[in-house]
Amino acid sequence: MPSQPLTTRVPPVVHDRLREMAARRGTSLAATAADLLSAAVAESGEGAGPQPDGALVGAVRALLKDVTAPQAVVHRELAVRLARTVERGERGAVAAADLLTTVIDKAVRAQDQQDNPVDPLDFLNGLGGF
Repeated sequence: MPSQPLTTRVPPVVHDRLREMAARRGTSLAATAADLLSAAVAESGEGAGPQPDGALVGAVRALLKDVTAPQAVVHRELAVRLARTVERGERGAVAAADLLTTVIDKAVRAQDQQDNPVDPLDFLNGLGGF
């Protein structure tokens, strides 16, 4: 089949992964890249779509669905991204799994702080006042 040359730049990590794939397949880097590009375009006509979320992302969303405090929302979105990294086995998945529980705890605490603000006078009352 006739083909056209294509030159592109990719980050070093992508280049390394392509080289590893080519070695496993026993093909050249160019042939591997061409196969992957062809498959991506053929799948949907516009490239591969986003991967669906799995059970871990669903569990994180369910756990943090009611957070509304701005800081808690930031932590929720970070937790969802970390969960996706773990589910998809992306680079850094082990570190993301470790960090995920910490970020979830921070989201819950941030929401709790907004829902139950600490009154400085409560602290003084607990000490018996002056």
